[in-house]
Order: sequence, then C-alpha cells, then structure tokens
Amino acid sequence: MEKELLNSYHTVVSYELDSFGHVNNATFLNYLEKARGDYMTLKGLSFKDFAKWKKIPVVTKATLVFKYPAYADDKLLIRGWISEYSTATFSLRYEIFNRDNNKLLLTGETRHVFVNEKNRPTRIPGEFYDKFIAQLM
Repeated sequence: MEKELLNSYHTVVSYELDSFGHVNNATFLNYLEKARGDYMTLKGLSFKDFAKWKKIPVVTKATLVFKYPAYADDKLLIRGWISEYSTATFSLRYEIFNRDNNKLLLTGETRHVFVNEKNRPTRIPGEFYDKFIAQLM
C-alpha cells in the first residue's frame, strides 16, 4: 500500500515576489505552513484542538534546499510526508513542484516538538497522532 502524502496546491501571487521578480525565499516557509494546515483541515483537525489539548507543535528546525525559482502565476504542488517521529516530536519532509512543467523547485524539512502550557516538551496528543502522523508514515 502506498503511503498517503500531504498534498497542497497554491498559485503564486505578485505580493509573494521579491525585488528580483521571483518568490522570496522566506515565503516558501509560508507555503509549507499552509500545506500542513490544509492537511490538518482535511483530516478533521483544527487549530482549536491545540487549545483543547493544551499542547501546541512548534517548529524547532527548518531546512530548505532551493532548486529553481518560482514566479507570479506559477501553479505549485506542495507534497509532504513524515520522515520521523518520537513521543514528543515529528519531522516532515517536503517537495514543491511547478505543476505546469513538473520541475522540482524545493526540498525541505521541518522538525516540530509538542510543548505544554509551560513551554516544556510533552507527548504528541493521541488524536493528532492518529489523524495526522499515522496517515503520513
């Protein structure tokens, strides 16, 4: 059985461009955040769940490897999957493609740790594990 992928779509808009006319490098982090949020919503999770659990995931590391630029009106596919996890942490790997020519624009990885109200590492909530992590492994 093939693993499920986090798939999100985005069309580049002009305000995401830098003075060189391509997508600003920091904007790609926003694309990864949007993709994670889209997948959570698809799986029936919401940001309100974190308040209910009194636990939130924070990004502790982000690595982006740029291959090609993206420009205004480019149609992007953001793909992701779980690369590792533990009781309190998980990492996602990503690829961003230009959907018109299937060119790989970026690879990346984000590492997340769940923290409690005191900002201390804590176990990943069971519902988050079941609906998000287990589906992407």
